[in-house]
Amino acid sequence: MAITPKQKEIEQLKNENARLLAALNESEFECQRLEIINSNLESQLNEANRELEKNIEVLQSLKSEIENIVSSLKEK
Repeated sequence: MAITPKQKEIEQLKNENARLLAALNESEFECQRLEIINSNLESQLNEANRELEKNIEVLQSLKSEIENIVSSLKEK
């Protein structure tokens, strides 16, 4: 039984559809993977910002202490 041009075209379309669905699934998986990575990076960034804020507070406190020491030394 010979394959008609119409059947051949339908088969090609089925194959193309299957290929596109596989690519879509792969894209969706990659998108989920990137969302997880983004979420992890956001958490790391938030933690780094908290640490930076703490470090800034410590440095400001040290600066104030140093200024007080310098001031008291100048008075002597």
